[in-house]
Amino acid sequence: MIFVYLILMAISVFFYIMYVGNFSFYLMVFMFTMPVLMFLIDLYLSRKVKVYFTQKVQRTTSKTPLRLEVVVSNPTMIPIANIEILLEYKSAVDKGDKGKNIAKINTPVMPKECHSMQLNVASLHLGAVDFKIKKCRVFDFLRLFKFKLRGKQYQECMKDSTIFIFPQYSKLENAVSDYSAFGMESDEYSQDKKGDDPSQIFDIHEYIEGDKPNRIHWKLSAKQDQVMVKDYSLPMTFAITIFINLNTDSAKNYDAIIESAMSVSMLLTERMVAHSVCWYDNEARDLRSFNIKTDQDHIDCTDMLIRTKTYFDAENRIYPFAYDDEQLCSANIITVSQPLEQADIDMITESGCSSKYMFVFAVKDPQQVLPAETVENITTVYVQKDRIADAFSDIVF
Repeated sequence: MIFVYLILMAISVFFYIMYVGNFSFYLMVFMFTMPVLMFLIDLYLSRKVKVYFTQKVQRTTSKTPLRLEVVVSNPTMIPIANIEILLEYKSAVDKGDKGKNIAKINTPVMPKECHSMQLNVASLHLGAVDFKIKKCRVFDFLRLFKFKLRGKQYQECMKDSTIFIFPQYSKLENAVSDYSAFGMESDEYSQDKKGDDPSQIFDIHEYIEGDKPNRIHWKLSAKQDQVMVKDYSLPMTFAITIFINLNTDSAKNYDAIIESAMSVSMLLTERMVAHSVCWYDNEARDLRSFNIKTDQDHIDCTDMLIRTKTYFDAENRIYPFAYDDEQLCSANIITVSQPLEQADIDMITESGCSSKYMFVFAVKDPQQVLPAETVENITTVYVQKDRIADAFSDIVF
């Protein structure tokens, strides 16, 4: 466009030389003063225009396009010929510049207008996707000048936005073992299911054939002149612990890890089996533990898990077990992770935290997928993203 302007300026000079009159003079003066005028207008607009996201945080599910709304506000009486917006976004699973994406928007904006634009961005992975307005520049009609937005109003705008992408769970129909016989103590009892804990009565009903004689309530039976039987309570022992290992350097593995772990958790929640979900938060340097009994517990746990960033430490792949954390002790520990070295597996199984262990290893390459196997009290399962239900077929949790 500068070349076009130079041609127009040369034409105006030639017109002034060839033709005598006020019009040719004014035309030449206009062509020479126009850059100054555009410079001042661009400078003014760069201090008045605002560009911002409409939402700071959004939630969506995987395989759903991300919809992000960007607003350009022009409070002046001057139209903007073109504003260029440079957006940068990346998944929190990707480290450094890996996985960083750039999107460029060019649009005119009319005077006294808030121009709203919606971006549809495809995301292939779970977790947080961070968006940033990296750069905004105002151009004049001839693109002679460009100015970055620098005004105080622009500096105060919401220039960052995060979209949290949640998993779509695989429907599991697996059997779940009865862990009430493991003798784990608890002060909480199920409100929906009866058990074998004689310290708490769940319900009393009339005797039916098959009821155990030692559960007859003799005093109540004598009062009502019919045989009444006690149902004992089921302790909410959180006998199953799902440990999610966020120490991973692969976005695909991360997806499979999250979907596998939370699909198992959903199965246990539907069967009303109390359980715990744990993971190591590397930023907080702390082990997060979430007890799940209800659907709302499961939703809250998933929300907290998705907001936790992954990390990669090749020296210590299973941090909590290296320090014998008592929070991981239960009747069955299900470790969901990238494939581990045998030394790491031995560290878990020899920790004494449980009497039953299950390892769910997320792999990218189909060649790495091996049949599930159980040796004594250790079960190993290999899963791939989108093939989770098949990997867990015939597994008893």
